[in-house]
Amino acid sequence: DGFVNDDDDEAPHAGNGRSKRTRLVRRRELQLVVGPFWPMLLFVTYPLIFGVSGVTLWRAIPGKPIYVQAVWAILTLQLIRSLFNTGFRDPGILRRHRDPPPVPDDLSEELTTRRVLFRPRQEGPWRWSDQAQSYRPRSAMFDPDTRVIVEEFDHTCPWTGTAIGKKNMGPFQRFVGLVFACLIMDIFLLTANAI
Repeated sequence: DGFVNDDDDEAPHAGNGRSKRTRLVRRRELQLVVGPFWPMLLFVTYPLIFGVSGVTLWRAIPGKPIYVQAVWAILTLQLIRSLFNTGFRDPGILRRHRDPPPVPDDLSEELTTRRVLFRPRQEGPWRWSDQAQSYRPRSAMFDPDTRVIVEEFDHTCPWTGTAIGKKNMGPFQRFVGLVFACLIMDIFLLTANAI
């Protein structure tokens, strides 16, 4: 049902009173994630990048010094790579929890000494989200576009097709910087002969 049971410890085996053998199972990690705006990513953002870069490669790059060609190629390839890493990487999706996970001992002492008068039910590092129907850490938010809880959620970007959170913020920032750098370089290369 998509929930994590936080109380799944060893239980007595039916019939003989012994404990079940438990084995450590590694949780699967999401490798490739497609967000809700993947058509925008595949049919608008990538064609814009390939279109402008293709025109620049065809009309402006031939005859330029080798160092200009190398810088242009590196910037363009890094732009494509950072867009892929942003659009298809797990943004920090968290599993749903019916109950708040146990608080570590050192944190529970700190929480008992602190009083929150205006929200007594909201003490602790986990909050209930009515939208997600799950507990979530304070640093996570429910994204209504992707319908998941994302750790350190920033926004949903239709150009990259997905939510931007903790795990894809670095590639997203590289993508934004490289879009600016590549656009300036392409404009300069395409208009340098016209000046």
